[in-house]
Amino acid sequence: MIFSRVIFSALVMLLLSESAQCKKVDCQSECCSFVEGFPVRLKELRSAYREIQRFYESNDDLEPLLNENVQQNINSPYGCHVMNEILRFYLETILPTAVQKNHLHPKTPIDSIGSIFQDLKRDMVKCRKYFSCKNPFEFATIKNSYEKMKEKGVYKAMGELDMLFKYIEQYLASKREKH
Repeated sequence: MIFSRVIFSALVMLLLSESAQCKKVDCQSECCSFVEGFPVRLKELRSAYREIQRFYESNDDLEPLLNENVQQNINSPYGCHVMNEILRFYLETILPTAVQKNHLHPKTPIDSIGSIFQDLKRDMVKCRKYFSCKNPFEFATIKNSYEKMKEKGVYKAMGELDMLFKYIEQYLASKREKH
């Protein structure tokens, strides 16, 4: 929990830096438009997450799943592969488990997050060349840690969604057009 707060503070400082500031960019490609338009989707992600955040964080008493190693790998030359693997993990494992465990109404914040993650994953794959993807990231460590957490793993992973949003934001901000 303390580690999460330290990372949160560091990421808030990053978000306030010049690299994360919104600037009007005249995009010439779909991928540029995707990256430049992501702050709107990020706002939607955070809004949906706020509706469920307290529940997941109150049930999370485990060590971080998304640690500094993940952040470093997202910021590496193979960050797009890291993002792809993390989004796949959340779409195929975490979000479906969260929905099953909570039996929430048909249209939930989890569904909204899943929909945006699906769009993000699709656009990340489509824009691989734009992101200059390098060799793949080894995702097995995160998945193994999650599996060791058993039933509490979903609380850990869902409790760290806000951190994942920040990692995604930081990665996409690093790909914005420089002026």
